[in-house]
Amino acid sequence: MKLVKVIGSVTSTIKDLSLQGFKLLLVQALDPELKELNDFFVAVDTVGVGEGEIGLISTGSTAKFSESTRHKNVDASIIAKVERIDLENYNLEN
Repeated sequence: MKLVKVIGSVTSTIKDLSLQGFKLLLVQALDPELKELNDFFVAVDTVGVGEGEIGLISTGSTAKFSESTRHKNVDASIIAKVERIDLENYNLEN
């Protein structure tokens, strides 16, 4: 899984039938301190996250493991909305 921030949406009027009904979102990868990385994905939204919100994505073949994405042409799937990250006992400098 990767930590991401939703930065926009992608509109596609012509797409594979397996993608019908999915909201496509443009997301940017984040580090554990929520700093933006230079890594971007278009992901299907399976949990209802909005622009500016933080989520977790699954990529590659595991993006097809959720009930809603099984047997779909999906390479990145938003599978969780992040409410908080606790790092108080972890030193990110290591």
